[in-house]
Amino acid sequence: MAIRQNKEEVVAEFLELMYKDIKTKFSDDAGIKNVVYHLVEIGLVEPKRLRNYMIISDFQKMLKDNKGHSTHTFMDLSIKYDVSDRTCQNVVYKESKKNKRKNNIR
Repeated sequence: MAIRQNKEEVVAEFLELMYKDIKTKFSDDAGIKNVVYHLVEIGLVEPKRLRNYMIISDFQKMLKDNKGHSTHTFMDLSIKYDVSDRTCQNVVYKESKKNKRKNNIR
């Protein structure tokens, strides 16, 4: 069963709530790093989601360094993130599409 996307109004309300929380915690000078750290700290960014995002990001960067050899890239990622090669492949090929706006906000 797939989770439904959030309504635009709910996203806007969430943004206002987070803005107030972050402003209170870090002041008006809060930067993007403060915002992301706050989301990770309060559990809105699950450790697995953060790891998956980093695997996808690293895959794209490392593929260039490995001259297009995806096998080497998956091996390197599995070592870095302490997961199997297969897990890295699943993340890259199945999770990448979840990082698009159309799949998260309707």
